[in-house]
Amino acid sequence: MTAMDDGQIWLAPDRARRGGADLTLAGEAVGASRRGVGGEIAAASAQRPWGRDDIGAAFDKQYRGYEETLLRVWEALGRSLEGLGSDVVRSVAATVETDEINGRQLGEIPHQHHTSHRYLR
Repeated sequence: MTAMDDGQIWLAPDRARRGGADLTLAGEAVGASRRGVGGEIAAASAQRPWGRDDIGAAFDKQYRGYEETLLRVWEALGRSLEGLGSDVVRSVAATVETDEINGRQLGEIPHQHHTSHRYLR
């Protein structure tokens, strides 16, 4: 998306925008997977297929914490990727806009020639 050369950063806006859009799509896919497969995992474990005896209860007690953590992190990952993608797209737009504004302002500065060399004789 960018490259550094001699301390300058070069931005390929179209590539960066596509990268941001891809991150958003990846986040949406992760979120959809969490809702689909993650929902199936939660529904299946709610049936307690490991049983309701003492051993099953002990397993359930340990398993629930891990399952809840996994599902929560899975959901947060999807949201984070979506947000990161949106942030990238906004950042690229702001960077391009700022660059264009600065370019126009620089173009409006009158060209003045220094005449100080006349006085150095």
